Amino acid sequence: MKTASRLGTALAVVAGLLARPAAEAARAEGIDTTRPYTVVVGPPRGHAPSERVDARRTGQSRSRLPVAPVDKWRRHAGGTIEVPPVVDETGRIYVTLSVPEVVAFGPDGKEVWRTRLGGAPAIAPPVLTSDGTILLVTSSGTAVGLGRDGRVRFATPLGQRGRDLDVAPLARSDGSVVIGGRALVELDPNGGVRARASLPERAVGALIEGPEGTIATSESGGVYVFRPPNPPKKIGTFGGPLRRGAALEGGRTLLAVVGGKSLVGFDLRTGLTHVRAGDVGLGLYDEPVTIHPRGFAMVSTSTGLLLGVDAAGNERLRMVLDKSAQPVAPDPAAPAGTAAATAFFNPPADARTSPALLVDAEGRVAFARASGRVGVARPDGNVALASEKLCAAPVAMQPAGDDKLVVACRDGTIWMLGM
Repeated sequence: MKTASRLGTALAVVAGLLARPAAEAARAEGIDTTRPYTVVVGPPRGHAPSERVDARRTGQSRSRLPVAPVDKWRRHAGGTIEVPPVVDETGRIYVTLSVPEVVAFGPDGKEVWRTRLGGAPAIAPPVLTSDGTILLVTSSGTAVGLGRDGRVRFATPLGQRGRDLDVAPLARSDGSVVIGGRALVELDPNGGVRARASLPERAVGALIEGPEGTIATSESGGVYVFRPPNPPKKIGTFGGPLRRGAALEGGRTLLAVVGGKSLVGFDLRTGLTHVRAGDVGLGLYDEPVTIHPRGFAMVSTSTGLLLGVDAAGNERLRMVLDKSAQPVAPDPAAPAGTAAATAFFNPPADARTSPALLVDAEGRVAFARASGRVGVARPDGNVALASEKLCAAPVAMQPAGDDKLVVACRDGTIWMLGM
């Protein structure tokens, strides 16, 4: 009878939470000091616990990238993929689909579990928190925390919906998570709302852990810092539109591609900006920026040229990743202003952007081109291809352990590359 009574009480509590208005249900709960309460802190564990690997969004892999990647296995997740997967410290891969499902694959490619998220799919990239929770944000405006076994730990209404929540969440070292879009919401390790604040414009890309709080970048290029209980503070602007946010170089410089044509640095202390690289005449820069371990920024162009530029604007790296980046001599017989006469300087304007680069401690650079070309560029400039056409539309790459690289494709295919 006692067991039945406890079950009935639990069901009544759940029903009560669902019946309350979203704003009330999202209110943070106090801590009962009469019972044990454990909070796990520290940086989230994993080979790729978040989009762009770490909280500064550098794209730096802590595990070694494969020198000569080959296809180890591939699986179809059962739906299309729009956001990057995450990979924990055991090599398990967590994939959110465009249908309301999350799938976990083991390092060997076997499906471990599949969890339904009700009626709304994830709208933002997933993130692993300090205690190993897989946190997802759904299009209906709910933050869902899953355990490593796929069971729901909490479901918190956020008071926002859809694109107002599609920025990549930030898992902080104190166990909390910050979710953003049109507003910023900070959750405690158990999913309770700890702070909430509105932004004057919609954030894009990914939230970043900065020296003075959570950094958000907006569509227009604005830079905001959020440190509860204070409201978000605008500290400056990049001076132009951003599509996929920024990365933090060192402790004070944000780097972003502005308007697709310029690589710009923003000083967090002074609010000043400087252009590191302008238009090179080879198409738009792919976003976001990747930070090389030697301290310079890396971007690729839509035509397949990889550039590395330091803080002084000096070119530190140049590689050809795709055949379309090879110089094509203009045709002197072609009429002035035509594509044949200026092909090298005016690549196709409709070129698709490619997933951001990854780099390891030894300077190996992993790339997946919009064309489907996937490989790893070595520090000496040699490029080892895994495939000329891995898939029609690669979404993202993530490190998955030493000499392992996982590629997610929009058609729902997960590829494991290794040696």
